[in-house]
Amino acid sequence: MKGRDKLFFNLLTFLLVVVIGLVGYRTKDVDKQIKKWQADIKRRQERGVEDPVLKEAVDRLENDLRARLAEEFVLEPDPLDLSNVIKTRKFLESIGKSGMAESDTRMRLACTVTGPNGPAAIITYKGENRVLVEGDAIAGYRVESIGVNRIVLVRSGERISLNTEKAPDTKALEERMYGPDGMKMPTVEVKKIEAGNS
Repeated sequence: MKGRDKLFFNLLTFLLVVVIGLVGYRTKDVDKQIKKWQADIKRRQERGVEDPVLKEAVDRLENDLRARLAEEFVLEPDPLDLSNVIKTRKFLESIGKSGMAESDTRMRLACTVTGPNGPAAIITYKGENRVLVEGDAIAGYRVESIGVNRIVLVRSGERISLNTEKAPDTKALEERMYGPDGMKMPTVEVKKIEAGNS
């Protein structure tokens, strides 16, 4: 029994020595490979040679960042300016914007008048009423002709024609009084009235 135990012990010792030897050899081999990689990385860094895939990814991210930093968030119209939505004269007067009930960019022909000095037109633009005669200018347009309930404006080859129309406040009031289709609305006849001292 003792001989068998001794043999078993010697066998285990031998196996242990072999395992330790193999682990030491593999550790030395791995250590050699790590040192080789470290030397290769150091050499690449010294020469400025980088991983092309990594370089491409870094360049792409840097370009994206530069593009995002160059962007500007600009809000042209103020979203809290209710005068862009609510156009009633009462509201606009309450916030100190009287006379701005109409669109800032749209011209409206309020009326035409014929007098001893020729025809004139009243145009509402940017909340102001302007009296114009032929040859006058408004918003870069020149008044070419004024007729009954009509005005023609020109600007560098562009020609626009405006016909008289009611103010938005008047239209809204008439719609409330006479319905959306204006079925109960009284008929208004437009006549040409000569202005003069008679």
